[in-house]
Amino acid sequence: MTTGAHYRRLGVSPDATAEQIRAAYREAARRHHPDARAARGSAGSDDEMAAINEAWRVLSDPVARARYDADLGGGSDPAQRTATAGGAHGAQPVPPRLDPFARYQNPPRFPWRFILVLVGLGTVGILVVGALTDPGEPTPIDNVIRVGSCVAIDSVRLEVDEVACDGPSDDVDGTVEQVVPFDASCPQDLAGYRDRQGMGIACVRVTAGAAAP
Repeated sequence: MTTGAHYRRLGVSPDATAEQIRAAYREAARRHHPDARAARGSAGSDDEMAAINEAWRVLSDPVARARYDADLGGGSDPAQRTATAGGAHGAQPVPPRLDPFARYQNPPRFPWRFILVLVGLGTVGILVVGALTDPGEPTPIDNVIRVGSCVAIDSVRLEVDEVACDGPSDDVDGTVEQVVPFDASCPQDLAGYRDRQGMGIACVRVTAGAAAP
């Protein structure tokens, strides 16, 4: 820290304690007091004594000294030194200056562990509910031919009707693996039948023993 004029005038360092400053002031006052100069027969200026008194006024007051140090631009911690000086003078310590960026130095952490625990509990809950829940009802017959539909083949009209996949095996002639437009052809390993709803050509994998086109 730059040594201020008040410290230089009393001949102490910026880290001097309150007792050191008091002793330096008394020594300077004895040397530069007008009566002392007159007794020694030396000339002097009253301005020098006034400057010494001003230095003592600032440096002996913890609040004024902390403000003075701050104006000088750094140095030892004014709050810590003021606390030491305050014990001798009975003054209240100067609170440290607020740092507007302090809250950004230790940002709150995202609770990853808590989130992972919640995800794990949710997954276990879903599995348990799925295991204890009866299977849903089979999809009702809506006569809309789609991939995966079980069908009965009308070998005369070369058409197919949707039937229940879990019904009697004699009612199921095959399974639809593709649905193509009327002007398209099914792969060679699949048999093509018209959809009675007029949706296109159902490419059926015919079960053994069922009618073929």
